[in-house]
Amino acid sequence: MTIRSVIAYTLMGLAAIGLISMLLYSPGALARQLIILAVTAVVIYFIYRLVIQKRLGGGSEDKAFAKAAKESKKRLQKHQKPSSSSSVSSKKKKPFRRKRANHLKVIDGRKGKKNNRASS
Repeated sequence: MTIRSVIAYTLMGLAAIGLISMLLYSPGALARQLIILAVTAVVIYFIYRLVIQKRLGGGSEDKAFAKAAKESKKRLQKHQKPSSSSSVSSKKKKPFRRKRANHLKVIDGRKGKKNNRASS
């Protein structure tokens, strides 16, 4: 048996003795302490919900986004028709072709022409 377990059992025994004596000699004070404990736990819980979860991203924006995503998914499922397996197999796959970069152009230089600074 380790020292920690001895200390833990001793403290639990003392707590049990104190709880029993308080229940026998002053049950009103015990009830008051239990009520104070419950109210304190509720206050700490609400502070946690308001402060800590907003920092971690559990705010109302996430709930609104999740709700909108769910509605969007329902809308998409209504408009899509169920596809049959025969239509999928009848489609031919097109070979992969590389797209040309249309935004790139060749600019002709003026190497053959002499610069005439007076005219330009």
